[in-house]
Amino acid sequence: MNRKLVNIVLIVLALAIVAIIGKDFIGKKAGKNMENPYEYNIDEYRKVDSTKILYVEKLHFPVKIDLWAGITVFDSTIIVANGKELQKFNYSGKQIFSKELIDTATCVTVDQNHQIWIGMTSYVVMYDQEGTLVKRWNSLGDRAIFTSIAVSGENVYVADAGNRIIHNYNTSGQSIQKIGEKYDQKEIPGFIIPSPYFDVAMDDNGLLWAANTGRHTFENYNKDGSLRTSWGVTSLKIEGFSGCCNPAHFAILDANSFITSEKGMPRIKLYDQHGQFIGIVAPPAAFDGSLAPDITVDKQHRVIALDFERQQIRIFEKKKELETIEIR
Repeated sequence: MNRKLVNIVLIVLALAIVAIIGKDFIGKKAGKNMENPYEYNIDEYRKVDSTKILYVEKLHFPVKIDLWAGITVFDSTIIVANGKELQKFNYSGKQIFSKELIDTATCVTVDQNHQIWIGMTSYVVMYDQEGTLVKRWNSLGDRAIFTSIAVSGENVYVADAGNRIIHNYNTSGQSIQKIGEKYDQKEIPGFIIPSPYFDVAMDDNGLLWAANTGRHTFENYNKDGSLRTSWGVTSLKIEGFSGCCNPAHFAILDANSFITSEKGMPRIKLYDQHGQFIGIVAPPAAFDGSLAPDITVDKQHRVIALDFERQQIRIFEKKKELETIEIR
C-alpha cells in the first residue's frame, strides 16, 4: 500500500471514530442543550424591581437623527444638534425651526446668556437663539474627537475623546488649561476612554464633572484642574456601571444629583450627589437595542432622552406619588 493510500485510510478511520463518539455523546444528552459555563449572559440583569422605577414616560415624538447628535434644553425649548442641522422643539413635539449648520455637530449646550455652543468633531462654534453663527474656533486637527461641551461663566469645557483630555477655554477661544492629564503627584489617574463616549457637565457650584468611562467613575475637578473627588461602582447590577465605556452620558439636576445613561444594556438611572443609587428613570426594557440615549434635564427635573434607535425624543417625569421625595 503506498503512502498516499495509507493517509487516506487513516483519515477515513479518524472520521469514523469521531462520528461514533459524537453520536454516543449526543445520544446521552438527547433533548438537552449543552451549557456554556463561559457564556456572557446579562439577561438576569435586564430585570429590575418595579418599585425602583421612579419615572414614567409622559410623551415621545419622532425626530430624524444620526449617531452624531446632542440634546439640551432652554426654558421650554428642546434643542437638538443633529448632523448638520440645529433643531428646536417645544414640549408637545412641534418643531419651532430647523437651521443648517456649517459642519457635523457632535454635542451641544446653552450658556447663561442663552447662546448655543456646539462641538463639531474638532472645533467649537457658537450660535444665537435664532440659529445665526456668531463664533467659530480653529480646529484641533484630525486626532480630536469632541464628544461633550459645558459652559460656566467665562469657561468653556470640551471633552476630547480622541486626545483623552478636557480642554478648558475662555469664551474667546483661548486655551486656559488641559484637565485630566495623568499626573501622579496630584493624584490624577488620567482618563481611560475606549470609545467616543466622554461626557462633561457642571454642578450647582460651578465645578466640572466628567465621566471617566473606562474606569466607570465620575470625577470632579477644581477650577485649577486638580482632582477634587470621584465616585463610581463597577458592576452589572443596577447600582453599577459595566462594559467598556459607561456611563456613556450624564446630566446633573439642580440639586446636584445625577442622571446617567448607559450603552450595551441601555438604562437611565438616578443617583444622589454623593453617588448613592436612588432609582431608575427608564429600565432596559424601555429600549430596543444597545445604544445609549443622550440625555438632558430641565428645572422641573424632567429627563429628556434622545433615543437613536427609536428615532424619538422621549420625555420622562417623576411619578406623581414620588414628587415630594427629597434627594440629598
